[in-house]
Amino acid sequence: MKVTRRQFFKVTGASAAAIAAVDLGFDLEPAAAAARKLRIKNIKPVPTVCPYCASGCGLVVYSERDAAGKFVRLLSVEGDPDNPINRGAACAKGAAMFNLREIYDAETGEQIINPKRVKKPLYRAPGSDKWEEKSWEWMMAEIAKRVKDTRDRSFIHKEKIADGSEVIVNRTEKIASLGGSGLDNEEAYLHCKLMRALGVVYLETQARI
Repeated sequence: MKVTRRQFFKVTGASAAAIAAVDLGFDLEPAAAAARKLRIKNIKPVPTVCPYCASGCGLVVYSERDAAGKFVRLLSVEGDPDNPINRGAACAKGAAMFNLREIYDAETGEQIINPKRVKKPLYRAPGSDKWEEKSWEWMMAEIAKRVKDTRDRSFIHKEKIADGSEVIVNRTEKIASLGGSGLDNEEAYLHCKLMRALGVVYLETQARI
């Protein structure tokens, strides 16, 4: 049997530790307990629910606090193994929530924001190679204007069928809608009614894709 250098040192190191613990009377349990205590000192795990979709996956937010209980820093966000839905797992979005989401302290309501998170709307003009910060008012007005322009240019009132007659269709095929599963029933209903009123026929949801 071929033994590598790494395997040799692992075996001899473990043997030496075992001999020291047994023959010299060392009790390693207090040291192990102290190490476990130090790892979680001032660390507060807070269970929460992933905000991205309506699946209800559980997450655990780990944050460090000082002796007075004041928030110091956010350490990690992981899947909650006690949650019956995801059982500790997380999709790509949930696993990246540490970098993408604003997190609020459940007890104090304190807002914890990742410094790299984009906080303002960004717009890149056609042909441009840079992003510009715009206000929400400008963005909403621009989106509404472009939706109306596209609908006006592409709206189909009547369409011929196989027998040569015309039927009223009142639709546009130049706009598509992609909903998110984070919408509740009422929001999804209003969103669908708006798209149908505009004549949009291509409706999809992120959950199906």
